[in-house]
Amino acid sequence: MFQQVIRCGVPQATPEHQEEWFNDTMAYLEDRYHELTKDQLAELRTLGLRFSQPPKSRIESEPVDAATAA
Repeated sequence: MFQQVIRCGVPQATPEHQEEWFNDTMAYLEDRYHELTKDQLAELRTLGLRFSQPPKSRIESEPVDAATAA
């Protein structure tokens, strides 16, 4: 699924289009893979949505003062 997220440009899509894409994709996965439980499908959707979000920037930590670190 993650490869399809990238191929389909889901991260660059509007939130409305992302929702539509995930609705269609999850319906397909539920129909195709009957062995997946509702909980597993929900978790897969959550992971896919997180994967589709832009990366969070790292916050630079303040430099540690040598005198206070000792």
